[in-house]
Amino acid sequence: MDWITDSIALGNFVDAKNLQEGDVDAVLCLIENCCSIDETRFDVEVIPLVDAAGNDRRVFNDCVDFIDDVVSSGDKILVHCHAGRSRSVCILARYFMIKHGLKSHQALEKIEAKREIYLSPGIEEILEI
Repeated sequence: MDWITDSIALGNFVDAKNLQEGDVDAVLCLIENCCSIDETRFDVEVIPLVDAAGNDRRVFNDCVDFIDDVVSSGDKILVHCHAGRSRSVCILARYFMIKHGLKSHQALEKIEAKREIYLSPGIEEILEI
């Protein structure tokens, strides 16, 4: 798990599974069979995305809104997918684009400065605003 900002961490399913109380306040899970996170300890939102083109574009902004709601309330969030290198990266980059006015390459550079990324072919559809 890597902290991209003081309130936003990116990680993988193992990071999510191993969360301890106090690590974060909320979790955005982007995989189909999300690990069993204790929803009594964390605010959990599950929005499954495929790691390729063909996602339901209507949910991209739902992800952004959930991140923004958590961060705006002063809480910390973990955004994760399976490996934490593609889907979660693109969703967080979209958040930075929409909420902070960054261009896609700037948003990706901001994330890559803190975490290794590997975008799967087609996943960049998430970055099309």
